[in-house]
Amino acid sequence: MGVQFGGFAEFDAYLERIAKEGAQKRNQFVAQEAEQIIGKAKENTPTQTGTLKNGWRRTRAVQGETTVYNNTEYAAHVEYGHRQKPGRYVPAIGEQLKKSFVPGKKMLHIAMLQSSRTFRDDAKQIMENIFGHD
Repeated sequence: MGVQFGGFAEFDAYLERIAKEGAQKRNQFVAQEAEQIIGKAKENTPTQTGTLKNGWRRTRAVQGETTVYNNTEYAAHVEYGHRQKPGRYVPAIGEQLKKSFVPGKKMLHIAMLQSSRTFRDDAKQIMENIFGHD
């Protein structure tokens, strides 16, 4: 007397589909989240010429990872803050500097915090798309 199990071919096909589509959808999800972060970072970026605001980019999503960055020369100084010499005249702003330290604007940091609020809901939706019903 024995027990026979069937339907494993269908189950294997289902798992293969999940493995194939899951990687692609994961990369799409990561790219989508990165674009939302870039949009929020642009909203948080102070603007004089628009160079810093338009400098936000991301790398291509590979294996569920991407990097959001800004290669503008002074982006890190605006993000984290910087020291300066009080009394020095700056022709670009037409004034003398008053403070010895300018605090950072935390553009990307704030964008990450803002995006984290919707991340779980977005992740849940993509998981339902991957594991959902046919």
